[in-house]
Amino acid sequence: MSIIKQAIITAGVAFSFLLVGCQNSGPSEGTSNSTNDNSEKGVPSGSQDSTLPLEETEYGRGAESDGEDTNAQEEPTRIISDDANSIIIYFSRSGNTQNLARMIYNEAGGDMLELTVANPYPSDYEQAVERADNERDNQEYPEINTDIPDLSQYDTVYLGYQTWSMTLSNPMISFLMDHGSNFSGKTIYPFSTNAGYGEGDTIERIKELTPDASVATSFSIQDEELLDNQDKVNTWLNDN
Repeated sequence: MSIIKQAIITAGVAFSFLLVGCQNSGPSEGTSNSTNDNSEKGVPSGSQDSTLPLEETEYGRGAESDGEDTNAQEEPTRIISDDANSIIIYFSRSGNTQNLARMIYNEAGGDMLELTVANPYPSDYEQAVERADNERDNQEYPEINTDIPDLSQYDTVYLGYQTWSMTLSNPMISFLMDHGSNFSGKTIYPFSTNAGYGEGDTIERIKELTPDASVATSFSIQDEELLDNQDKVNTWLNDN
């Protein structure tokens, strides 16, 4: 083989390796996004992920939602086992209460159940408020379409909701109207997010709807402060 021909072959092989290397060194965001897309899908029944991801959300009055009460891109969270003695039950419209529920889960574990309604609230804040006000005025609360598991195995229930018009959010009222009697003898730890006006009369409403349960110290936080305060969540959990 001539020296010139050998040099051409050697250069060609070297260029092939260089091309393959460039193809495999694309933006790291591509790989990262693919991983995140998988991890942020709904958590199926029985899954025991040690950490659930937190998501960017809108805050305060006027916060938009995804139009499916956090479930436009993922299935409702449902982690149910045979041996847990605690469960986190929550409803979230724009994702802030879901983030708080996940912060509790990531610290305390247990089972987890996201409540959904048959007719999700509008993504537009004002439209959602108008609907919620009409439901409250007419005492026609939304239909919960979540398959509720047997709650008898749980001693402790972490109950998550939002403060709407200084009271318990309508989906949580609906859930407790239907299932409050199943909390007999259990200890409820209420947790909630708000837009800056506190938890209103939510604790009184929970006590009314679960008369045979023990309602422990609650945790409420303004939604825009949530993600920077895992330590406050942990303190509340560890003090109870």
